Amino acid sequence: MLSRDGEVSALEEALAAAAGGMGASLLMEGGIGTGKSYLARAALRTARARGFEVVSARARQAERTLPYGVLHQVRDQLLSAPGGCGRPTEPPAVTAASPPEAAAAQVHRLLTGHAARKPLLLVVDDLQWTDTRSLHWLGHLMARLEGLPVALLGTLARDHTEPADEEPQRPDTASVAAVASEFHRRVVLRGLNVDSVGYLLSSSFGVPMDAGLARACHESTGGNPLLVQALLRELQRTGVGPGELSAERIGELGSAEVAETFVARFETWFPGIGRALGTVAIMSRAHSAELVAELAGLDPAEAADVLHTLARSGVLDETEEGIRFSRPMVRTSFLAAMPPSERARLHAEAAKALHTAAAPRDEITAHLLHAAPVGAPWACQILVDAADTALAAGALKEARAFLERAMEECGADREPELLRRLGHVELADDLDAAVPRLRTTVDLIPQVGDRRAAALADLVQAVVLTGDIPEALRIMEAEVADLERQDAEKELRAGTRALLELLRLLDGRSTRSGPPASRAALSEVARTPWVRRAEAAVPALHAQWRGTRREEAVQLARLALSEPVGTVNEDAALRIALVLVLARAGEHDEARETCRALLAQATAEGSHTVAALARSALAECAFRVGRLQESARAAYDALEHSPVLPGREWLGSAQARCWLGAALLESGDLEQARRILLDDGVPSCPPGVALPGLLFHRGRLHIAVGHARAGLADLEECGRRLRLRGWADSVVYPWRSEAALAHSRLGNVAIADRLAREELELARAWGAPHAIGGALRVLGLLAGGDRRAALLAEAVAILRESGAALMEALALGDLGREYMRTRKIRKAREQLRAAMALAEKCGAGALVRELRQDLIESGARPRRDSETGPASLTPAERRTALLAAGGLTNQEIANRLYVTRRTVEIHLSRAYRKLSISDRRELYVMIQDEPTPPQAPAPRRAPESDRSCA
Repeated sequence: MLSRDGEVSALEEALAAAAGGMGASLLMEGGIGTGKSYLARAALRTARARGFEVVSARARQAERTLPYGVLHQVRDQLLSAPGGCGRPTEPPAVTAASPPEAAAAQVHRLLTGHAARKPLLLVVDDLQWTDTRSLHWLGHLMARLEGLPVALLGTLARDHTEPADEEPQRPDTASVAAVASEFHRRVVLRGLNVDSVGYLLSSSFGVPMDAGLARACHESTGGNPLLVQALLRELQRTGVGPGELSAERIGELGSAEVAETFVARFETWFPGIGRALGTVAIMSRAHSAELVAELAGLDPAEAADVLHTLARSGVLDETEEGIRFSRPMVRTSFLAAMPPSERARLHAEAAKALHTAAAPRDEITAHLLHAAPVGAPWACQILVDAADTALAAGALKEARAFLERAMEECGADREPELLRRLGHVELADDLDAAVPRLRTTVDLIPQVGDRRAAALADLVQAVVLTGDIPEALRIMEAEVADLERQDAEKELRAGTRALLELLRLLDGRSTRSGPPASRAALSEVARTPWVRRAEAAVPALHAQWRGTRREEAVQLARLALSEPVGTVNEDAALRIALVLVLARAGEHDEARETCRALLAQATAEGSHTVAALARSALAECAFRVGRLQESARAAYDALEHSPVLPGREWLGSAQARCWLGAALLESGDLEQARRILLDDGVPSCPPGVALPGLLFHRGRLHIAVGHARAGLADLEECGRRLRLRGWADSVVYPWRSEAALAHSRLGNVAIADRLAREELELARAWGAPHAIGGALRVLGLLAGGDRRAALLAEAVAILRESGAALMEALALGDLGREYMRTRKIRKAREQLRAAMALAEKCGAGALVRELRQDLIESGARPRRDSETGPASLTPAERRTALLAAGGLTNQEIANRLYVTRRTVEIHLSRAYRKLSISDRRELYVMIQDEPTPPQAPAPRRAPESDRSCA
């Protein structure tokens, strides 16, 4: 219910005093919309219900000059009331010529006569508009209330201002202030509290509303009943449903009727009140009355009077920082009532005035952002500087708005620069929009130079991220040809040639042969960081994709990554590729930490595209060191925050999907892995560069679920596509090892042995310990006799130093099984226990279950599965519980995990039982040792398109 406890208590006391024969008077004061009239009507209903005689009068501004206006209303009601009508000696009418004392005495006798029969409540609403002779009578009445069963209730607007042309005070008149001071008790009406506002909000929508929305409504309106009701009407008018309502949306709502009400209240005395309030609304915080007067076109003295009156009435606040509205909704209401052209004009004028006054840049840009074009060089430069500041702070949305506004303000000579900056911003936030913007930028910079090269690098990077490598290659080939024809600067040609070679590597059309360039040779030409980075990246990536000279690849990748960058967007795709060179070369910890640093920088700068790309790379890095849960979380986050492209999947989400499927497969969640890699989670058009990875992980999944021939088909197609691109097989996707194991199960021993030996040869040529150890493990599994144990032991020794914990656990388990086969039970148990400890640390649920069974068969007593507590949760139950603890609903969890809502409910029910809890509020406490996934929507899908896959 609505809470007005203080006012109700004061009214109860006044009525009780009147009922007891002791007259009482109560004055309720409040600003516009505080509910004075509402409370007056409520008092009449309450008094009537208690057997009181009730009389009410309401003054009007237009009737203020009419003598005895309120007194006439009271007299007429007393005469028409039961017991007052039809008496033989009806008092003569009160006229303007009637002496005040006689008029007052006449009405007083009528009141006394009615009060003799039962208590009486007299209500005078809007005391500030009461004519002076009626005020004189009210003063006369209050002096005689003692001993009468009469309660007098008056309401007074605190924003009342006496007219400047008020006639001189006469003996037969009285002022509002004089009469107000005579009341026994005065109550200042305050706004509704948060609970009352929430009650009104819930009543309006017919459903319980969130407490945060109630607080937002209260903050916007200050609890003022007029504003609250206007806000509710505005919500109904706009058709906002309960599910669409947010605190931000509430704060943006305004009602033109509120602005009209405030103007109507004051315009009699201040004709310029509307312009003054409109100016304050535009300024948000006006520095002085002089500034308001200048922008509103008012006399400075008049503006000062207006602002003083509004501050006294509570409409405005005057602080050391300036003048502003006390209630945010009043400001938004004046903005809503103002035509867009007038708003743009006032913003422009405000920006000019603030610039002249040397105000802080933030205040000027806040107006320039919404202003009509100012047409001054300073406005252009301020907007560009603001965009740079926003970019540095990671506020990409703000930077984009500033740059788009600067496009309107600046001349044609700065258009290419601004377009390039806009493309750079959109590269971080809107990949689909970035490509056409950057194409336009490149077209607008015909002359050869660093500006065109920077714009071209951004364009090529954006196209690469969309997965269209052939298009990026075509753009760069045309550019290199132009530079050669124009005999451009040597460094520029070297840089673009390096970028061209990188694209050829990705597309499998590299023309480079021989060993990587030396560090000294790289520094001969390059002076700028992007050229040095590109030239170092070419041999590093070339070595990786050719599967040779690992140490030089690592050194050159480190060299390229050490080059400084302006923003995280600069060469982001190239730097992520270099991080993966480190990971694939066995420098796992360094790659993982570098990837985390890139992710942190992208998050700080607000670059969603680069953050998603970094998460997809982190998924691979974490998988390679055996951190399956971290890999899955990073992949999920990459998918959730990925750009949406029409008709195709972008590079980052394609890579994240592959490694998410791999992490789920190793954790034992085959159902979820199937959804990610085989079912509805797979888009129809993955980027060509990511297709080998999809085939590799899909092949492994097929084999794991018992479809060996389908798995072999995918693995062999993976190898074929790698060879078509000229990429080394063992560096990223060791398909031969997986195919060898599948062939072995099918009885194709010769094929399996050949593939395993080829894999080991390629791995040794590359030199990464994890690749060599993995190939030795597979060759050992295929070998016979004592050679098997020797090869597996060698694999374990190499993998122990590689940092690849999951591969080490696999090799240890295989070695343990071999010792069991040869009756070396003690050694078998040692290896199996070590393997199980590593597998549990990695979160490899499928491997843990296999190793536990092996330990039982060896006669050991492995630690039993926990039947209760966090350790008892299956991977699917743990993942569902973590998402529920993060605040997601069952349907949101189902969308995110590609499962049905019923499946989510089953997983949660089992988790509650195992954790001995009753609902999701206790989940976070029980599993707080696990990082809680961020709350985010389900992975976004690109809209259907007729566009065919490349």
